[in-house]
Amino acid sequence: MVRLNVRGPTGAVTQVQIDSETTQALSAMLHARFDEMMSEGAAELADLANRRTQLEVEQHKLLQAHYAGAIPLDLLKREQDRITASLETIEHRISAHHGHYADARANLNDSLTLLSNAADIYEHADDANRRLLNQALFKAIYVDEDNDVRVGYRTPYDGLSIPGLQADALTWAAEAKKEGQVGTPTKGGPLVESSNLTHLG
Repeated sequence: MVRLNVRGPTGAVTQVQIDSETTQALSAMLHARFDEMMSEGAAELADLANRRTQLEVEQHKLLQAHYAGAIPLDLLKREQDRITASLETIEHRISAHHGHYADARANLNDSLTLLSNAADIYEHADDANRRLLNQALFKAIYVDEDNDVRVGYRTPYDGLSIPGLQADALTWAAEAKKEGQVGTPTKGGPLVESSNLTHLG
């Protein structure tokens, strides 16, 4: 095997491109999987929100007790520091939960857009942008003596390029269309996790 130069052939980029039907199916199935994973964390988020409310009530009561002369200033400060630290931790966990999925969804959309237009972008790009496209999509591009191309994809394109995932998405989309709904995916869960698609952000 010979490692191809970074310019790369159009064939390698054409090979990675996904048709519009598959792109739409992947998008629908993976976003539905993200919805499912977010709902699985809803109970934890509710617990965090309840704990935040409890701490805010406790904080208010401490202030009222201090104003009434029941709690000395040094104790008030220690308790306020404890509550503030706990509230900051809760806010961080809530923000991280929402931000993780928001970033992953945005990255998924960008990645699918690139994959659905890769060959056209490559064909009309100059050498510098072709180099960037190759570096974004591929770890390496190999060509054998018969000019057969083999590529190693970068994350998340390695996951999105799995034929089994694409076939599963098309099946999922057909079933969802037949049932007249785009609900929780009945397929694709394990493939989503195993192909780094839950860590797109």
